Amino acid sequence: MNPNALSTKIIKKGMDFAYGSWANTQRMLGRIDYPVPSFSSMHKTSSKTVKHYYESGIRTAVPILTAARANGLDLKQAKVLDFGCGVGRQLAHMTRHLPENEYYACDIDDLSVSFIQKHYEQVSAYVSSFRPPLAYEDAFFDMIYSVSIFSHLHLDDIEPWLQELARITKPGGLLMLTTEGPTALGPLSEAFGVSEAELLDELQAKGTLYKEYDYLEECLQKQGTLKSASFMIGIEGSYGNTVLSPEHIHREWESDILEVVSVIEGIIDFRQDLVVLRRK
Repeated sequence: MNPNALSTKIIKKGMDFAYGSWANTQRMLGRIDYPVPSFSSMHKTSSKTVKHYYESGIRTAVPILTAARANGLDLKQAKVLDFGCGVGRQLAHMTRHLPENEYYACDIDDLSVSFIQKHYEQVSAYVSSFRPPLAYEDAFFDMIYSVSIFSHLHLDDIEPWLQELARITKPGGLLMLTTEGPTALGPLSEAFGVSEAELLDELQAKGTLYKEYDYLEECLQKQGTLKSASFMIGIEGSYGNTVLSPEHIHREWESDILEVVSVIEGIIDFRQDLVVLRRK
């Protein structure tokens, strides 16, 4: 093993142990009453503190549930799938406040799925593949939501996943998918290497932007030695920053089986758009 990789692994393991010990103490003292993932796993959700992990879960779950309710979904005894569940930022709140629903979850990261299986017994979770199909029967779910997955998929992978999610959604059921749009261009300007204004001009002209992560190949090569810290577990193709204009979504995502109900800009954690689709 490369000495630098070994050093990083030891540091990550130490941080996970220290953070886990702190979280367990807080739970015993009654200051935290929800499952807390390891530091490495939590960091994959862009959260560096328990506070942000918890609060960002609220800021993403509430808009999804509100929009679902506004579009006629009865949020009692519904079958709900968290597609790309990570370590359950949204599930932590949904399972607590809407326990009557039947919850399912899937992710390509087996460490994240193990966390869900251990701490959320009411959620049926499994490790899915990077590309379709999923292990669910046709017309199974009343609602599928996905946070910050379509904001990273290569443009060629979006359509197959839309078709697959539509397949497993009941007629009349809802897909609640978050995407990066105009609101996200400021934070993304550094990653793309151009100004926010230039990105907006390009997005308006093309309807889509995509830039593969510069560090993708390196991360994929290090999965074996730095798995707990890797952001790329289960990735089997191009992956990066994906931006879609609302106009592109209305034009390209509408199909014979999916209706684009609305694109609510910037409502997800003050950054991402929420795309509401209905299965025809």
